[in-house]
Amino acid sequence: MSDLSFNIVEINPKISSNGLVYRYEEDQLEKVRSCNLDLLVRCCSGILKGEILSVCKLGIISFHHGDNEKYRGGPAAFWETRFKEPKIGFIIQILSEELDGGDVLFKGFIQSSWLYTLNLAKLYEMSNPVMALVIDDLTSNLPKLQIHNKKPFSFTLYTIPTLEHQFAYLIHALRSLSLKIYRKFLGRKWRWSVAYQYSDSLNNINLAKSIEIPNPPRRGLADPFIVKNDNKHYCFMEEFDFDSGKGTICAYLISNKGFCELGTALKETFHLSYPFIFEYENELYMCPDTSEINEIRLYKCVQFPLNWELCTTLMSDISAVDTNIFYRENKWWMMTNISSSRIGDHSSELHIFSSNNPLSKCWEAHEKNPVIFDSSKARNGGFIVDQSEQFRVFQRQGFDLYGQSLGVAKIENISLQEYNETTDFLISPTFFKGIHGIHSYNYKDGLLVFDLLRNSNYRK
Repeated sequence: MSDLSFNIVEINPKISSNGLVYRYEEDQLEKVRSCNLDLLVRCCSGILKGEILSVCKLGIISFHHGDNEKYRGGPAAFWETRFKEPKIGFIIQILSEELDGGDVLFKGFIQSSWLYTLNLAKLYEMSNPVMALVIDDLTSNLPKLQIHNKKPFSFTLYTIPTLEHQFAYLIHALRSLSLKIYRKFLGRKWRWSVAYQYSDSLNNINLAKSIEIPNPPRRGLADPFIVKNDNKHYCFMEEFDFDSGKGTICAYLISNKGFCELGTALKETFHLSYPFIFEYENELYMCPDTSEINEIRLYKCVQFPLNWELCTTLMSDISAVDTNIFYRENKWWMMTNISSSRIGDHSSELHIFSSNNPLSKCWEAHEKNPVIFDSSKARNGGFIVDQSEQFRVFQRQGFDLYGQSLGVAKIENISLQEYNETTDFLISPTFFKGIHGIHSYNYKDGLLVFDLLRNSNYRK
């Protein structure tokens, strides 16, 4: 049994004739004032109006499960699913007289799937941990959250869908389900492959001229990273085995004359991907995705390129993927995609940590974690250093499609308190026929490597 005890105060609203608007008379408001509360959290239905909105020093905060710049009203997640939006938003706001028009303290977006009920469950599950962060910040001595800028609202106020809209949604959902069953029956799956191109410039590249590396039988290649050694380009990437359902890290030698598979660089009993590689004190280290065992691990190169051994575990008991580690401003920085909820969605949150030593087990969390909560730009897809500038590659998730496109953002400022980046360019999967996605992109010393997605027969 918990030792916590609560002082319960019951107040009764005056409800409008349509059952939507709640107001409170003076005697009810006085009950709240007598508690001397700093903050109220709205956890029920009803649109609050009147003096109740200012009865506490910090007001009333509430979720709105939708992007208030486009989707006001409700029901939550339905209209975004109906219109196949690639992401579904939520806000935590200080309530005002304007419906969903209060000051926004936090805004987040999650990737949408084909099923409305699944989107609704994900939205609730992933947004709930954020409320605790907002309350802690608001009631602290030094609040860090900043109110988002407001924009004119020019969209429809959504309400309960008509039978026509419900029927249209059901048709789309049944079509999506049928396609999933059909693809499984034919042995077709989303399958990544890797391509490359030599170029003197990061920006002046025609992706249609790239050379694709054929996938090994029943396998897929993804997440390519480049190491230049002895004036040769080596590409490390995930090799996913469809039979075992796990990935290993393999290495290729790439030159102007072509490519050559060198073999397996790292294999574990669990899934590996995203082989991010960096140099420290003249040694090479790899930080692959080891999220299957809830760790962020570091491997040291013993004999280049195919011999790597476990060096240290940077973090344990953490659900994190696609980690970048780099040096800047006299510190080592770790960017990783953490799932703060229990559902293992790693595409929405970017977290930053810092340390004086990249081999350390002690990493300090950024004050504004998650620094990005948006499935259209949070997940890492590479890291590029070009002409002394540092760029973070980010994935853009599509409607029910992981890794639909990507962007490259220049890191403008990073510190213990701030993080800013500006998008340099976006890339869509339109340069090759029959591709549906691109989610990793890396460039080093004149060589560009990236991956691309096809709906293909994985048995070949």
